[in-house]
Amino acid sequence: MNFRRTLIKLTLGYMVLIMLVTGLLSFALYKVGSRPFERRIELRQDIFEEPLPPHELPPRFEPVAVREVKHNLALFLVYFNVGVLCLAGLASYGLAKRELKPMVEAMELQSRFTSDAAHELRTPLTAMKAEIEVTLRGKDLQADETRELLESNLEEIDKLETLSSSLLKLALYEEGVKKEDLGTIQLSAIVDESVDRIKHSAAARGIKVDLELDDVAVRGDRASLVEMLVVLLDNSVRYSDDDTTITIATRPQKRHAVLTVKDEGYGIEQSDLAHVFKRFYRGRLPAEKKQVEGYGLGLSIAKRIAEMHHGSMEIESAPGEGTTVAVRLPLAHGMGQAGGA
Repeated sequence: MNFRRTLIKLTLGYMVLIMLVTGLLSFALYKVGSRPFERRIELRQDIFEEPLPPHELPPRFEPVAVREVKHNLALFLVYFNVGVLCLAGLASYGLAKRELKPMVEAMELQSRFTSDAAHELRTPLTAMKAEIEVTLRGKDLQADETRELLESNLEEIDKLETLSSSLLKLALYEEGVKKEDLGTIQLSAIVDESVDRIKHSAAARGIKVDLELDDVAVRGDRASLVEMLVVLLDNSVRYSDDDTTITIATRPQKRHAVLTVKDEGYGIEQSDLAHVFKRFYRGRLPAEKKQVEGYGLGLSIAKRIAEMHHGSMEIESAPGEGTTVAVRLPLAHGMGQAGGA
């Protein structure tokens, strides 16, 4: 899409519309403004056609003066429209540029997203292809070699499945949430379901989950809110040492419900904090820590879910001190600290 050409067309369109309106108004103003002078000329002609009483002079109202006034009025309106044209050009260009800015940003984001997705998809495919080619070069393909190859390919296929599933979720959440899916939900119910999904992976590493829950209700889509919290909890489990604790808390704060997930994990470098919500971005781990598999899409999905519920997500972290993620969601109308799931 040629945005420069579109910008010019939109600017010209705005200018034509503005000039059409000002031109019509100027024409109407000219007609209305010159009408009294025309009536005076008509009156003067009527006077000259009728006989005047003796010793009475006709009124002095020269047609030349009337024409001069009309000429000056027309000239003023021309100058006025030229000025409007110049100002309209600047204003139209600025307005058109502002209107197109979200589209430009969306196209740039889509282009980067496509490029990153293609790169991430290519990695497991390349690994699978290389393994198959190396194995086929052998003269005698043994059963154990075949089994090892298939198991390795299955791992790569699992990675592709995970990536494609994440990409589909991002595309789904970009469209927003349907009104019919909205309901009043207790955050404690969201927490319970989310913890149930990650309890086995947490227990396998001796990670405890502590709950500090107040009764707060929000209005939203239950499935997507559970998805958001599962992403945060899964990150906390994967980026924490064994035998640590994850604390989940909910509390009301003015007109919002605040959901926090605090872990005792590796933490995030300050230079990475500004980028953690970007798609496919993965921060650096301490040198002594094992690399965690993933594609850097989880936090992008979680933040998008918070935003489509008219909320926000913030992260505080420091290396070696753990990470705290705070999600702010509007309270359900009229619920305050009470409500039903």
